[in-house]
Amino acid sequence: MDMFGSINIATEFVAVLLVFATIIGTIALSKRSSKEKIHLVILMLLLGISALANGLYFVFKGREGESIKTLVFILKFVKISAGFWLVAEVNSFILGLFGEPKSRYKVYNICVYSVMGAMTLLLVINIFVHFMYHVDENNVYQRDTAFFIIYLVEGLVWVADTVLFVLNQKKLSKLVKRTFYISLLFLVVTTVLQFVFPQIAFYDIMIAMSIVFLMFGEQIQMREQIADRDEQLTQQKLKLLQRQVSPHFIYNALTAIQALPGNPDETKRAIGDFAKYLRESLSTINENTLIPFKKELENVQIYFRLEKIRFGDTLKVEYDVEETEFDLPAMSVQILAENAVKHGVSVRRDGGTVRISTKRDGDDIVICVEDNGVGFDVTKQMDSTHIGIDNVRDRVQTMVGGELIISSEPDKGTVAKIRIPRL
Repeated sequence: MDMFGSINIATEFVAVLLVFATIIGTIALSKRSSKEKIHLVILMLLLGISALANGLYFVFKGREGESIKTLVFILKFVKISAGFWLVAEVNSFILGLFGEPKSRYKVYNICVYSVMGAMTLLLVINIFVHFMYHVDENNVYQRDTAFFIIYLVEGLVWVADTVLFVLNQKKLSKLVKRTFYISLLFLVVTTVLQFVFPQIAFYDIMIAMSIVFLMFGEQIQMREQIADRDEQLTQQKLKLLQRQVSPHFIYNALTAIQALPGNPDETKRAIGDFAKYLRESLSTINENTLIPFKKELENVQIYFRLEKIRFGDTLKVEYDVEETEFDLPAMSVQILAENAVKHGVSVRRDGGTVRISTKRDGDDIVICVEDNGVGFDVTKQMDSTHIGIDNVRDRVQTMVGGELIISSEPDKGTVAKIRIPRL
């Protein structure tokens, strides 16, 4: 075996080891979802198969025997076809960096997979009619006239992906952009080296390094996003704490209890409700998990009982609860109930009604807090008195993947709907 053959075998098997290590790291250390991990493992397996097939080719090429000739042909078939699907998977990986894909990007991704399918079909035809590559009488792989199509198709995909990356770079962190351009530089250098030293196979090892760099950059970005999300949740908890220990509500509740007529039982019950309200409200600030809706509903009912001491018959509360077996962020319904009273029905001279309801709507649970208070113009930016609504919206979206929808009309009331996917 000549020197170049030994170098090629070494580089290809180093690429295989790098692929193997990356697969282990993806499975064991990555913060991705199971679906994303499977996608990346497939990508790396294709690269590993390509490198292994090429490494074995350099082991067996030039040896005598008809079976060796067949083996060499098969190894090159595996190497080239694995390269097609590797390009398609890398393309899909790059598009995934941009977040939720646009419809035209989805079409482009499908087109790339279709083209690679067509190229694989041409490779199958090449088994019978050698127009892309063949194995000569010395059992050495030789390229034929149509082989340039492979470089042309793969090159066009790389160029298109680079253009898309540049157009979408504002969506990405500096680290991801830096690693992408380093990876691109690897490919350019590889192409140059391949022309200068055509006897050495550079592509597999360099592509492996490029993909590792890309995955490393994206992994760091994901960790930064997780850190930002945790920081947002911390700030939301601080805002929630400020609302939970609102001195205005404490003062109003104590004043209302003090003004109760001389009925010891009623006063005792009100003080008990007030103590439980404070205990439950303050305890939830330390809960990073969700709470059962039944517990949230119980807190809301206590809140309304305390408020009815103040407002009497001018505050009416209705419940239409069909669904109770689900979890949600703590204080989410309660904050909406407080807003309904404070900014809705209590502002009306003759008071009003707050209605709490839950129901199933397809695959979602819908919690509705509705009032017939003064309402407001939702097209205008909410002032600081409605900060709790933003708090609820952020936590519902972050913690359960749901949404908060507010609809309101001046002098007619407000409807706040929390929509939560039912697991």
